[in-house]
Amino acid sequence: MDSMSEAFDQLQMVRDVLANSDKVSEVLKESTHQFNLLTSPTFLVVKDQGKFTLPCTLGHLELDNALVDSGASINLISLSMAEKLGIAGGLQRPTTSIMFGDATSKSPLGVFKNYHLKIGECIIPLCSCV
Repeated sequence: MDSMSEAFDQLQMVRDVLANSDKVSEVLKESTHQFNLLTSPTFLVVKDQGKFTLPCTLGHLELDNALVDSGASINLISLSMAEKLGIAGGLQRPTTSIMFGDATSKSPLGVFKNYHLKIGECIIPLCSCV
């Protein structure tokens, strides 16, 4: 018997909605608009932060203004820098290739591991591609 009374109540509600469809439509438009205002993403606009540099020591080379790229996902070093550090001859064979944003890819000349980078009093083992 309960299901019959529930069905009757639901039928009555549907009749009310159909009879007042203009009002229901207006309420839905307003609530949807308010919902979109609440959920639409707002992005924080940040000015260019400029370059971020640190003094550091890499092997026997002291660098006063080493550029820091905090968004990098791979460490790269130029061949000329590897030659200055004296590690160009002891590079390990690379097992990966680097894919760029334009879908081109390059294989590094080699990889070196556990070379020490010193920033202040902190020593960091560095693995990098040349």
